[in-house]
Amino acid sequence: MNLDDLTYFLAIAKTGLLHRAALKVGISQPALTKAVRRLEAELGVPLFERSPKGMQLTRYGAEFERNAVNLRAAYEDTLCKIAELHSGDLAKVRVGATPATEPLVNRTFLALLKRRPALRLDLNVQLSDALMQALLDGDIDLAVAPMPVELPEDLVALRLLRESIEIVCRSGHPLSTLEKPASPQQLSRYTWVLPAQSISARQQIDAYFARYRVEGPVVQVQSNYSSPVGVFSLIASTDMLGICSTQHRPVAEQYRLQGVPASRADWPRDIACLARKAGSLSPLTSTFREQLLEEVANIDTKPKRAKNI
Repeated sequence: MNLDDLTYFLAIAKTGLLHRAALKVGISQPALTKAVRRLEAELGVPLFERSPKGMQLTRYGAEFERNAVNLRAAYEDTLCKIAELHSGDLAKVRVGATPATEPLVNRTFLALLKRRPALRLDLNVQLSDALMQALLDGDIDLAVAPMPVELPEDLVALRLLRESIEIVCRSGHPLSTLEKPASPQQLSRYTWVLPAQSISARQQIDAYFARYRVEGPVVQVQSNYSSPVGVFSLIASTDMLGICSTQHRPVAEQYRLQGVPASRADWPRDIACLARKAGSLSPLTSTFREQLLEEVANIDTKPKRAKNI
């Protein structure tokens, strides 16, 4: 049984007339008649009753029609899946992410996987500078990362969202009960879990203390936040302070961490999708980038101050 014969059968069943079915599928009436005969011979039962008024389904034909639509859809779906599997590397996207943007990339992959089950993701998680170099070297095709201060000439950036970086502490921390935003002096009394000074978020915090001429922050644990679970468990178990990006809020919520309002502390940053100027993206990689835009539309980027986040 072939797909064309199923298509021809369904056309006759719908129109009830050979000449209309022939026009619908674009073949001759004799060819349609031969297709019906092939199906009837294969099934061993008559599918139509011929009369001057046209073609009426027999009880066998009516039962076959109920299943023929699903058979054709399943056949076409199988062909699509086989084609995707056969395409090999064409079904793979190579994406880089920072620790803060990895959740966004993962959500994008899962959303796209529903429509493209053969999709494969080659994910490279590194800090921004390493990702840009991997992009320039051709090791990845997209990088989802904070917008660099100076974008290399060979790269282009698509802004995805502006997110917030906020200070977090454990539930019940002394700073969580303040009625007013914490001052730089109050924040300096506690030690911190922070990334290295080469990271933009750390630079913003250092500049904050410097602006108010307050010594700090005192970094007790330096981490690149590649494992937010590890960092947030430390904060949840001590009086140390840390930072939380929009992307890591769901993890912070699991540890009942609280946002700490701080006087004149506003640390937004743009998250972008970076790609090379030269060449073009594969259709699947372009689709992945479009899905990124759909995912960021559902993200709440407003900081949740003075309560569990």
